[in-house]
Amino acid sequence: MQVVQKLDNSPKIQLVVPVYNEGDNVRTLHDSLLSENIEFHSLKFVYDIDEDTTLPVISELQEVDSRLFAEKNTIGRGVVNALRHGFENSRSGPVLVLMGDNSDKLSIIPEMIKYWERGAAIVSPSRYMEGGEQIGGGLIKSSMSRFAGWSLALFGFPTCDPTNNFKLYDGDWLAAQEIESVGGFEVAIELCCKAYEQRKKIVEIPTIWKDRTDGESNFKLFAWLPHYLKWYFRIWKGLLAHRHVA
Repeated sequence: MQVVQKLDNSPKIQLVVPVYNEGDNVRTLHDSLLSENIEFHSLKFVYDIDEDTTLPVISELQEVDSRLFAEKNTIGRGVVNALRHGFENSRSGPVLVLMGDNSDKLSIIPEMIKYWERGAAIVSPSRYMEGGEQIGGGLIKSSMSRFAGWSLALFGFPTCDPTNNFKLYDGDWLAAQEIESVGGFEVAIELCCKAYEQRKKIVEIPTIWKDRTDGESNFKLFAWLPHYLKWYFRIWKGLLAHRHVA
């Protein structure tokens, strides 16, 4: 395997990937990033337990690419704490959240970076806008996500897919946010809500999302639903207040 050399002029994009027993999926992710010519400063895998099957694969990849890191979540077990750990240990510049199951469309990352360079606090790939697509996934989960996103977008929210965790954040803006999420992946809609409340720029671009083909999803729909609804209704409150002022 050829050693990957870090380019001196590579952009300072940081990739944060929460993992839980992803195994060889992370090898596929790394290979895909290279094949798409995605230049990045660091690729940080955040894990919960020392027995995680992802760790041996990461160790192998680190031998050929020094930009890879495995960081143990020191806040508390669970995906939201893994993301919080990844955010708190990030630096200035763009911070991109990826999933370890290879569901995300990596080829749009350069476009996402360009919008960040133009002042976006959040770049939000969307499965539900024109040009976007979702392949696979549970019918109930996808229907609820689509309805929630479109119902907000119809009244002026800048993205119809706020629950998609594949997002790019401005690192300086992200560092100033206090993450309140306690359930799981609702952190994405929380950050979209706060950016909207702060009148920060949110840019939406189409993406194609594919359900995982290897491994088991850790998404817990009904356990996390109340946490999603909290931010959904908070966004509605802001939208209605904005329309009233206008």
